[in-house]
Amino acid sequence: MPADGLNSPRVQQRKSGGGGDEKNRSPFPDKYDMRGTRVLSIYKSQITEIPMEVFEEARQEEVNVVQLKDNRLGEVPKDLNMLSELLTQLDLTKNQISYIPTSMSQFSKLAHFKVPCNLLRDLPMEFGGLQMLCTLDISFNRFERLPRCIGDLQSLETLLAHDNHIKDIDASEAGLGALKNLQVLDLSNNDIRQVPPILGNLQNIRELYLMGNPLRQPRHQILSAGTNAILAFLRTRIPVPQ
Repeated sequence: MPADGLNSPRVQQRKSGGGGDEKNRSPFPDKYDMRGTRVLSIYKSQITEIPMEVFEEARQEEVNVVQLKDNRLGEVPKDLNMLSELLTQLDLTKNQISYIPTSMSQFSKLAHFKVPCNLLRDLPMEFGGLQMLCTLDISFNRFERLPRCIGDLQSLETLLAHDNHIKDIDASEAGLGALKNLQVLDLSNNDIRQVPPILGNLQNIRELYLMGNPLRQPRHQILSAGTNAILAFLRTRIPVPQ
């Protein structure tokens, strides 16, 4: 099994080339950096926290994309809430985040949320309130099951949950069965032993990935044949009502 967020390779802090200006340069963008792009990006800076002033300036410049990839954040920055009415994309890839706060439900316009390579085991039920969310990437974490709140994400089209420790799939109407818009589902490289046949009823699925699990059924040959073959096989296993 590939390493989870704690052990994922991290880029070490880059050494300066000897220039004093480079050594003392702030990793945080100023408002002029954000004005033209409406993007707040702090990448490979090994930061553990972000000053409130950075988010204040981001709000003034109406930033709607925040990228905090490959740092050392132990939590979602509290002052990120300043952008709750603006944010459409949030990328927290490769940090050390172990929980998602309930306040994330306030990000009413959030469409794409990426948090792979962290230390997550669950998502709060309030997370299901993100009714605009189209993409959720929780790969390379520590999930042992899909969070229950996922069934409430009615706009979800892409769910990436590969490389975790997921053991079971809830494909009922309270789980994945509720996601009528789901098109991409990646559950590869987990600990899944059985796939519920009713997963085959997800009519909009275009890409389904299950390789790398200790499955008895479907067999490897069916998995290798692709999404349509997997879904067709699963539908043949659905019990016929008496």
